[in-house]
Amino acid sequence: MTIYKLLSLDESGKASYNHPSELFILSGVIIPEKFKSKLDLKIRKLKKKYFNDEEIVFHSRDMYRRKGPFAILQDPNKEISFWSEFISLVNNQNIAVSFVIVSKQKAKLKAWQPVTILKRSYQRMLECFAAKQLNKKEKGKIITESDPSQDLYLIHAHNSIQGNGAKDSSISAKEYREKITSLSLVKKSNLDVDVQIADSLAHIAGFIYKIKVLKQQRKITQVEKMKIKLIERKIANRANPSIFEILL
Repeated sequence: MTIYKLLSLDESGKASYNHPSELFILSGVIIPEKFKSKLDLKIRKLKKKYFNDEEIVFHSRDMYRRKGPFAILQDPNKEISFWSEFISLVNNQNIAVSFVIVSKQKAKLKAWQPVTILKRSYQRMLECFAAKQLNKKEKGKIITESDPSQDLYLIHAHNSIQGNGAKDSSISAKEYREKITSLSLVKKSNLDVDVQIADSLAHIAGFIYKIKVLKQQRKITQVEKMKIKLIERKIANRANPSIFEILL
């Protein structure tokens, strides 16, 4: 019996050099398709408990800044309690994560255009998913929150691997076509729980990059320590591989 897995994508920052973000982070969450409804129910209960709205949409930036509907997280006790429960749900063995990160400053020094950042990030994300995160009995479906300014480059990467295989030869064009069965562009109003989790985790990947790669010195809070440990556990799990790729 074929098992289908979903790669659900979102990003943090923008590839444009006019955008103030230091990093472009492509964030992915990988789950078995049949697990999605169960995960959605659990996340809805969590949203209802803390925000009294099971359809509130998780936005990484607002959650991190504790603004708008997430202002309740300004209470340190509630913040710790919420993130403890959220991390416990995401720590499920059925869930893997995948991050592709680009330092825009380094990209600029290498004369990368913004479209180069997008093309290479999407290409690497899809290559890793197909080659490293799907076994021989599994097939994959790709879901991303649609952004008209970026969708073209995701489709370009998908078509490129279908026609030529992975650039590192980790998977052939034929193998990719057999494994990846669909690519879907969805709206935020779809309330896809997996896409929202990908959004929520993106800033954690950026934080880890800054303190471990850029060696930025700062005090790490209890909540941040929990988030770092979550990603470290995911990356260390060989049974369900997670990816943390730094392009630049």
